[in-house]
Amino acid sequence: MTTNRFRIFVTLSCLAIVARLDAGNSVLDWNQEAINATRLARNPPPSAALYFATYHVAIFDAVNGITRTHQGWLVNDPAPAGANMDAAVAGAALTILNELWTWTNPRTVQITYDKALASIPDGQGKTDGIAWGKKVAEAVLAKRADSGYNKPIPGKYSSTEPGKWRETPPTFRPPLLPFWGKVTPFVMTSQSQFRAPPPLPITSKEYADELAYTNKVGPRDGAERTEYETLSTPFWSDDLGTSTPPGHWNMVAQDIARRRNLSVPDAARLFALLNLAEADAGIACWETKYYYSTWRPETAIREMDGKLNPNAVQNADFIPNMQSPSFPAYTSGHSTFSAAACEILRLYFGTDDVEFSIGSDGLPGVIHTFKTFSDARREVGMSRVWGGIHTMSDNLEGQKAGVNVADWVFDHALLPLK
Repeated sequence: MTTNRFRIFVTLSCLAIVARLDAGNSVLDWNQEAINATRLARNPPPSAALYFATYHVAIFDAVNGITRTHQGWLVNDPAPAGANMDAAVAGAALTILNELWTWTNPRTVQITYDKALASIPDGQGKTDGIAWGKKVAEAVLAKRADSGYNKPIPGKYSSTEPGKWRETPPTFRPPLLPFWGKVTPFVMTSQSQFRAPPPLPITSKEYADELAYTNKVGPRDGAERTEYETLSTPFWSDDLGTSTPPGHWNMVAQDIARRRNLSVPDAARLFALLNLAEADAGIACWETKYYYSTWRPETAIREMDGKLNPNAVQNADFIPNMQSPSFPAYTSGHSTFSAAACEILRLYFGTDDVEFSIGSDGLPGVIHTFKTFSDARREVGMSRVWGGIHTMSDNLEGQKAGVNVADWVFDHALLPLK
């Protein structure tokens, strides 16, 4: 199914090489700063995706005000003549970081900002660039302020009804961001535009077969899976305190952009498109999740009996290989995020056949290598089934939605000027 292979790298050496190669591209430097801030802030995936999108569209619009080559996401005014591009990137990045990543270290961000400005010659171009980037970022923040991302909606989201989501052991965490499916999208026409079709009926043979497969490959002990499949679960876990699923794909894009020597304008557009798709994928996925409110496989496998589904086999002792996240199962968030990311990367570079290697916050020191974006997308989706927290429909329908979101974003956002 995959051409991946494990490779152990000397982590510090790799980081040193990355730092040297990123020099000269301010978009990549500031993308790394946002990834680090996400780790420190412990942002959950949907909000991390929204923050990355807000950040990178501000950077793109600031750069595009200088190059004047594409439609902006929001700001289409020209920058002051002679404004320095790297200064504009720094001004936009610092403004968004200080506003959204509030649970990180502002001193670290300021050090990065001061270092970035020190490499830019003093003068009117630098002054105007900083001011322009800040102005664009403030406009983007004002636009997103009324999107609902910071306005939780009270309600009851847990149920004891068969088939419906309820909190899972061991911590029985409350539902995460149940209102996220009502957040205003960046590019989609509505939150429900790419809602997945209804999940399989819990009384159907098809559903019983999917549960049986998760029960076979997804338990903590005695699973029918390889060592590689077992370790793919922590590799792609991307839980709180990591770069998160959207951040993980920013890491992939950063590696490819660096190896292909993308210019600052090209990198700005790549990361804006990537993160617009990730943010809208998160909104679409959470809309689907809480619309159907489907229980986790561990709940179904433990509680399913012949009265609910004559084809189901109950396993009261089932423990998943990965702790179930605290939100409904259908559809898989990581599958949706990853399919959206892979589709944007495929469209941007014009081919699926791009080899890349990537590490993991959840399994430090291990590198996975993929021949194509599709290979990576398949492994990510299966890692959730091997983890015992999703059925195959959760995975595949999430991937379909992610691809649809990415196609929409690529066709409707940041288009070249005619």
